[in-house]
Amino acid sequence: MSTRQVFLKDLTVLHAEIVRMGALVEASIGNAVDALERLDPDLARRIASADDEIDEMEHAIERRCLEIIALQQPVARDLRDVASALKLVTDLERIADHASDISEKIVVLSSMKRIVLPHPVVTMANLAKQMVRGALDSYVGRDAVRAADVARSDDRVDELYERIKADLVHLMSVDTENIAALVELLFICKYFERIADHATNVAEWVVFLVDGDHRNLN
Repeated sequence: MSTRQVFLKDLTVLHAEIVRMGALVEASIGNAVDALERLDPDLARRIASADDEIDEMEHAIERRCLEIIALQQPVARDLRDVASALKLVTDLERIADHASDISEKIVVLSSMKRIVLPHPVVTMANLAKQMVRGALDSYVGRDAVRAADVARSDDRVDELYERIKADLVHLMSVDTENIAALVELLFICKYFERIADHATNVAEWVVFLVDGDHRNLN
């Protein structure tokens, strides 16, 4: 097998591992949204348990990337392919971390007096989930246009977060019995906002992979 064939085989395995990791991350986000809507502590706990597997996958992918760089010494587009993979798995791992953070808050929130979940919270959570899906799809399809669309959605998430934050702070002033629960909910919203940021980062690395241009898309 030629050196080039070995390199292409290594890349194929690398991409497959990233797609598998992405699927687990996407499942964690989906479960986080469902657990929040239902305030389901059992589902939330399963999210936290999945985070360890995602962490291990990130480390394995990083090692594979570094091995490819060291042994194959790729250049130009080939180097871009490996470098973008090395970068975007970090953001995928951070997304999974925030899903785990959300799960911990849901467990706490479920033990408190039940509060009405504001509709904008659900809207923002679902939009963040869609951004993660879109970023992963753009990676699989090497689709820079789709990636740019994902990045543009981050503005909407930011707007929703600022609106929700103002509403929750106001509620704390009038519903003093539920301040603790509202604070937990505010943390959850912040984690979803950060998930959207990391989905944007993934999208930016996809654009770099396709076009060789790494820039802030938002």
